[in-house]
Amino acid sequence: MTSEFGTESFPVRVERGAAAVGRFDAMPDDEAWWVWALRLWCDGPQAQAVFAQDVAARLRPGHGSAFIARFGDLMTLIQRHARRPLARHGAGCPCVGADEAVFALLCSTATHGEREDAMLIACLLLRPDVAPLAVSLAQSLGLDLARRARTTAETLH
Repeated sequence: MTSEFGTESFPVRVERGAAAVGRFDAMPDDEAWWVWALRLWCDGPQAQAVFAQDVAARLRPGHGSAFIARFGDLMTLIQRHARRPLARHGAGCPCVGADEAVFALLCSTATHGEREDAMLIACLLLRPDVAPLAVSLAQSLGLDLARRARTTAETLH
């Protein structure tokens, strides 16, 4: 049987949102970190412990637990109010899926103060009524990371 596309069968369907749209080595560092954080958070307690260690190393002493709690709030918001369940690749996969890329872009855009753009991006993942909260959480998380990176760079000079 042939289809209108001239083939007898279609390729295996990729899960919606999991289609590879990029690679880690081609992403800006901050966006790659957000994808990595998303994957670890979703991989369960052992992976979350690795995430917590990384966060503790990135932030001032005593600030890691608050950051992790807010990241958990962001992830809970996304899991409860996403338009559909987010698809992701495995922790060690070099590909970046569409949902992962949108999540990373949301967090990065919110961090850099482009709130209207971040709201539009958030609406790709979430219901519009919860998008402002997601943008606020992403912005505060990103600013905490950026503030620490700036402070570290200043002390090195």
